[in-house]
Amino acid sequence: MTYTYSLTTNRGKVRLEIGDEVENTGVKPDGSNFTDAELQVFLDRESDSVMRATACACEALARHWSIVANLTVGPRKEDLSNVAKAWGERAGELRRQYGGNAVAYTAGVMR
Repeated sequence: MTYTYSLTTNRGKVRLEIGDEVENTGVKPDGSNFTDAELQVFLDRESDSVMRATACACEALARHWSIVANLTVGPRKEDLSNVAKAWGERAGELRRQYGGNAVAYTAGVMR
């Protein structure tokens, strides 16, 4: 799976917007990056609009994070469902501002 980061490409601009600029330190729950092919699907779906493709990536991240369990170990608690919610809210903001076709996601959490 290919990962490239160049601000001369629309894929690179989407990476910048979602904070996916460092290879092997990605924004997905497992720490992986979006592949170039995945970002290209978002760009194709959104007629090569960087900000609408960014909204699409945020929607995908909300779906990815929605299946991650919340963790509690002793006094330490990680409420990872908030991460899904934040990505969903960001997607909504971008859709309101730039339009496009929103892709539904579920913010449920598996425990």
